[in-house]
Amino acid sequence: MDVVIWVSRGCLLLVFALSVHGKVRGRGAFEEFTGSVRALVPAFADRARPLAILVVAAEAAVVVTLALPGAVVAGLALCAALLTAFTVLAVTASRAGSSTPCRCFGHSSTPLGTVHAVRNAALLTLAGAGLAATALSGPGHATLAAAATAFLVGGVLGLLATALDDLVGLFRPLPRKENSP
Repeated sequence: MDVVIWVSRGCLLLVFALSVHGKVRGRGAFEEFTGSVRALVPAFADRARPLAILVVAAEAAVVVTLALPGAVVAGLALCAALLTAFTVLAVTASRAGSSTPCRCFGHSSTPLGTVHAVRNAALLTLAGAGLAATALSGPGHATLAAAATAFLVGGVLGLLATALDDLVGLFRPLPRKENSP
């Protein structure tokens, strides 16, 4: 069970660290994220900036709590709560046919949609597995090598999750060139 905890920590810590970085790497990035919040959550359009700040702060709290051994359960629980909200938002955007880009990691121009909902649901499942493993296993018993390997595997999974827009783009058909007269 410890391996599951370490994989989930490695993956989710990296995903949320890159998410925070992508949103605060510059004023423009944060403004783009705030704009996407405004468009995707119209009920809070007039409070988009405070909501965007709250999201970034919560994501940063996930990073800190997943990094601290005594706070892992809190980190996984917060992570699960955020991923639930993000998954619902992605499903809602997909159903509405939204063209608002996913600014999950700050740089994508891909509209928030089904692919993001699936990614978020997979990450939510991983957070749930980590929570279940902490409840079932008690204090850590993994060897240093097993924990380090599991953490690195989680990191690779996290990198794949953060690069999902690019990976999906590799498999999209190229636009057809029209014959010019």
